[in-house]
Amino acid sequence: MSKISIIIPVYNVEDYLDKCVKSVVNQTYTNLEIILVNDGSKDNSSKLCDEWALRDNRISVIHQSNQGLSGARNSGIKAAKGIYITFLDSDDWLEKDALEISLKKAKEGDYDLIFWQMIKEYENLQVYVQGPFGKDTNFLGSDMKALHRRLTGPIGKELKTPQQIDSFASAWGKLYKKNIIDANNLEFIDTKIIGSEDILFNFYYFNYCHSAFYIHKHLIHYKKDNLTSLTKTHGSTLFPRFINLFMYIQDGINRLSLGPDFELALQNRIAISMMNIGLSETSPRNSKSVRDIIQSLKEYLNHPTYIKAYMHFQYPIQPFQWWLFFYACKKRWAICVYGLLKGMRLFIK
Repeated sequence: MSKISIIIPVYNVEDYLDKCVKSVVNQTYTNLEIILVNDGSKDNSSKLCDEWALRDNRISVIHQSNQGLSGARNSGIKAAKGIYITFLDSDDWLEKDALEISLKKAKEGDYDLIFWQMIKEYENLQVYVQGPFGKDTNFLGSDMKALHRRLTGPIGKELKTPQQIDSFASAWGKLYKKNIIDANNLEFIDTKIIGSEDILFNFYYFNYCHSAFYIHKHLIHYKKDNLTSLTKTHGSTLFPRFINLFMYIQDGINRLSLGPDFELALQNRIAISMMNIGLSETSPRNSKSVRDIIQSLKEYLNHPTYIKAYMHFQYPIQPFQWWLFFYACKKRWAICVYGLLKGMRLFIK
């Protein structure tokens, strides 16, 4: 039986941790190594981790000073002894047969990557997210390269659904081969530097994959705070991190000689990212005045990185609401962009 290492970073989640860990220890597939990485929690999480380790000998605990999500995952990777690795955030949980289904498929085709779909869990609502693939799909050869390119960013008809840009970009909801991670020295870079550690990790992992399989099942529950909380990071903080992320991806495209499709995909990702940055900037959590928010949007839209991206962006492909938003971005109409973002919050989940 192939061992699976489940890496669970833990930080101040005493209200959610038990549900998360129960979903793992009760998996129908039992040859597991469960690594809880207590990342300097200040609540009761540390004690709960140790209690779980006493209850189940498959569980080990790493206690460390706070290093953030990326640092916790990297510690878990170093400690993992399984053939496969999956990541699980400590406020999320798995369907009971998630790992059995994933491993069975991985072994059937000796796939380097297995990924599946999620259920978003709000306080009073479940949303079964529909990703870009409507059925079980395998990716080999040129299809694997196309999947890698699609992770980098959408092109052509994919631009019709910009809200799906990161539908399979997360590190959770996947089964990785540890030997690929180790052989290529892959690790997570702190989100405080690049804004999205998952995308960059997967950008490189996908490059070293020869095959992948998408399971058209909802096997992971992803907890959301509420309907309007897309991120807890304000745009003014997120913006420079995203600029760094794009620089890292561009460097990867150059070093790996990935070609013009990847270049275009990255430019489209940059253009679409104004949606997430803008939604973050207009979050109810942001205490800035409307005037200051509009001024920030103006500064973002006038950044050379975004001016370049919108020069090449194929916004006529978009349905009208997206066409209007990205047209306003291209024209750098900050007030219009602000109004569209406020309206967007009413229908985006």
